[in-house]
Amino acid sequence: MQDGVPAPDLVLCDPARVSALHDSGLSAQPDSAMDRFAAMVRVQLRVPVALVSLVEPDRQVFPGMQGLPEPWASARQTPLSHSFCQHVVATGVPLVLSDARTSALTRDNLAIPDLGVVAYAGIPLTDTTGQVLGSLCAIDTRPRTWTDDEISTLADLATMCATEIRLRLATRQGKRDRDRRDELASQLDRAHARNEILLSAAQALAGTRTLEQIRHEVSWLVSADHRPSYVGLVVAEPGGTLRRVAQPGRTTTADTAEFAVYRPDAAMPTAKAFRERRLLCYEDPAAIDAGFPAAIGRLYRELGLHATACAPLVGSRDVLGVLTLGWDGPHELDSAERAVLSTIATYTAQALERVRQLERRIGVARQLQEAMLTALPAVPGLRMAARYRPSEADEAVGGDWYDAVTLPGAPGPAALAVTVGDITGHDVHASTLMGQVRSMLRQAAWDLPGAGPAETVEALETALTGLELSATGTLVHAHLRRGGGGRWDLTTTNAGHPPPIVVHPGGRTEVLTEHDVLFSHFGIRTRPRTDLRTTLEPGSLVFLYTDGLVERRGEDIDEALRGLAAFLTGFAGQDPAVVADAVLAHLVEPGGHDDDVVVLAIGT
Repeated sequence: MQDGVPAPDLVLCDPARVSALHDSGLSAQPDSAMDRFAAMVRVQLRVPVALVSLVEPDRQVFPGMQGLPEPWASARQTPLSHSFCQHVVATGVPLVLSDARTSALTRDNLAIPDLGVVAYAGIPLTDTTGQVLGSLCAIDTRPRTWTDDEISTLADLATMCATEIRLRLATRQGKRDRDRRDELASQLDRAHARNEILLSAAQALAGTRTLEQIRHEVSWLVSADHRPSYVGLVVAEPGGTLRRVAQPGRTTTADTAEFAVYRPDAAMPTAKAFRERRLLCYEDPAAIDAGFPAAIGRLYRELGLHATACAPLVGSRDVLGVLTLGWDGPHELDSAERAVLSTIATYTAQALERVRQLERRIGVARQLQEAMLTALPAVPGLRMAARYRPSEADEAVGGDWYDAVTLPGAPGPAALAVTVGDITGHDVHASTLMGQVRSMLRQAAWDLPGAGPAETVEALETALTGLELSATGTLVHAHLRRGGGGRWDLTTTNAGHPPPIVVHPGGRTEVLTEHDVLFSHFGIRTRPRTDLRTTLEPGSLVFLYTDGLVERRGEDIDEALRGLAAFLTGFAGQDPAVVADAVLAHLVEPGGHDDDVVVLAIGT
């Protein structure tokens, strides 16, 4: 005995416990259900390693495993010298350690140096007689204070995992008991199917980020035996209405205006479940006919539904919608299945609440970003068009921007400063930095109207350093001044940005590849920035853009630039708005770009 904890040897070698381990059929081989439990622990507790660990007399094995390093991941087992779970088996109670290196019980355990175990939380996995077979454990590689909610979540998952193990043990017992085999097998099949539904629903919904993804993931229920033939999702809209999320590829009367959007007081099963905040079950069409208008009965028959269940999606504050499950034949919902449906509804409500919060956060960030973009000034002799296409990746708002401002008191009858840039980062912080940098660069251009673009960008960097504003990124800053004979003088400085492209009259393209280092508050520049001067004949086009237009994972950037220049050849002399729209249509695939895109086209 050490620190009040009994030596585990007698417990580990108990014949009844060893027999139960054998009967479970689980060992050092991967098991899909056990792996799903480990995956759920890893996701819900946000730990690098999660294990379903069964402790044998001389080793521990991992039929369920996520995140374990090699060579242990391939072996799926360790000797007891590397086992924390043996202490859970020996005591029969949870073991929760914030830092195993400081505990007298575990500080000499080889799992610390060999597997990187630091923080540990393990919950007993028991059979029907109370024998502890192992533990469901969460592992972190650094010290961690486990919260009550995390331990409660781990305990709930351990209960489900133990239930699965008990089902397998019962299956073995059923095979030995011929007289009860058929009845027990039927019960186990139903229980296993329900357990699979819960496990799969929880895992599938955990990563959803849009309403369409929620609808898609819940629809997996349609294909398996004993599962619904129809899954419907209705969500509450901000205006106080209920909206049906359409099923792709299936158009029915349910998609018409009468049933697609309706009020919560409507005479419909889903609206009633929404109002009463409880699961409503209708075992046959007659039950629908008795409780609702004839149009509802016709709708349910068109959908091919015999039995239906409507489960409210109750969030932390309000009812968020309704989940409808339907069967195309008689289907009696017993108490166990009602509990399963209510649990699925809870998972769906959590996913829906997360999606709504994400939509609000992304919407605010993108509105902020777009509000800071510039209205292009009217300059005689120039035509301009700018386009901004936000990223379609979740929460990927960033620091892409464009700007155009006339310069006061500059030599010549007209002068214009234009910028296209990209702040490092893809979050709200990058978006707010973009607004500051854009304003500071505009101020520098305004205060130094006789200076060139290079001097203006250097003034920006000086201000960033002095104000300790940690902004880094790329940009092209250019000045356009009217010359003689309808010509314009273009002067550019490039701070690590994709090169501007000039389309000369007749279609010849010139890629302005000269560039300096990116701009930064760090002062990493070792030499003065340089200006590049180009003469623009009447009918020329200057095309500026950010890297989201040409950079693609796994593709060569130089080849992409050559392709863009070749494409622009066909737009010599055309309106900049036409050019900008054509380029976006050609290079930015709807629904497929994961970075912001800005283009600015200027025609002389």
